[in-house]
Amino acid sequence: MDFVDLSEKIEGEERFTQLFGTDKIRSWMLNFEPGDHTDMHYHASPETFLVLQGKASVTTKDGTERIIEKNEVVFFDAKDYYQITNVGTDRLILFGNRSEGFGGPHVTA
Repeated sequence: MDFVDLSEKIEGEERFTQLFGTDKIRSWMLNFEPGDHTDMHYHASPETFLVLQGKASVTTKDGTERIIEKNEVVFFDAKDYYQITNVGTDRLILFGNRSEGFGGPHVTA
């Protein structure tokens, strides 16, 4: 069993903070400045993101866009292409989980 106080991690400046990981699951935190974004990509395993702070645009490969904000969760199935962009005026902090170990494939469009 392991514990992390996310309130301590939120104050950090790192874009990517690894929290937990085994060969079957991993958890991390992402920190995006306003306007920062991921590339359009997918992963081989399902994943979720919980918005801890800020406002994000989630865009799919076909151009569908949805805004998510604090306390909302988004689920991506395996091989769902997506891009996440910080569309707010403050930092965007996301808590992510994926059912694979760190180092799994990241496939760009």
